Amino acid sequence: MEDKKRELCDMLHSVNIGERYIVDRLLEDKGIYFGQPPILCYLSENPNATQKDIADCLGISPASVAVSVKRMEKAGVISRQTDKDDARRNNLSLTKKGRELNEFALQTFAQVDSAKISGLTDEEIQLMLSLIKKMNNNLREAFPEKTKRFK
Repeated sequence: MEDKKRELCDMLHSVNIGERYIVDRLLEDKGIYFGQPPILCYLSENPNATQKDIADCLGISPASVAVSVKRMEKAGVISRQTDKDDARRNNLSLTKKGRELNEFALQTFAQVDSAKISGLTDEEIQLMLSLIKKMNNNLREAFPEKTKRFK
């Protein structure tokens, strides 16, 4: 049984890595790089956010956000405006190109998700959903301080 448990964990890892690799290659073709889709999504829902807002919400370091934002601003994906009430604060928003790239990223995730579960019956999906929820709960219980932002 230990061999089957190891095989299960290896397969879950393989699916996760494979999906991430495929998504990264598809997005890379449009100039969207790792770490940028969550920023695109956040800014589409929260225009005029600050880098600190993004870092706090996504649970990533301000330095990581700064690097991504700088690259995205240079590519014309994000615009930066000084806050009219506080000159020390910069507000970030998506440009038209940024909104288009966000839409492309969302479509790409949906396409990969659809391919990943194609051929599964409703019963198989329900069973997998139940099992994966149980695995997530197991991780939350085993590592409560490391899974605060975990869905």
